[in-house]
Amino acid sequence: MNDSNLLAEITSIVRQAGRIPNQLVVTAESRMVEDLNIDSLDLVNVVLKVQDHFDVVIDDEDMPNLRRVSDLAAFVAERRGSAAA
Repeated sequence: MNDSNLLAEITSIVRQAGRIPNQLVVTAESRMVEDLNIDSLDLVNVVLKVQDHFDVVIDDEDMPNLRRVSDLAAFVAERRGSAAA
């Protein structure tokens, strides 16, 4: 899976699990809490969906570094790459 496909899948998961209104544009640089107004419960839902969909583990200590949609995509890409090695 290339980076643009991964980013598109992550964006879709963020939109659905974070309950983002259709009129709000979600980009790679969107900050999940500040720009998309994802609350703590929806953020947990996003993380659980990403973990299930991509078979990765996101620990509590990883969360402060996952502010943007692109951060989440890069995290998944890195974890999936290291799992394949």
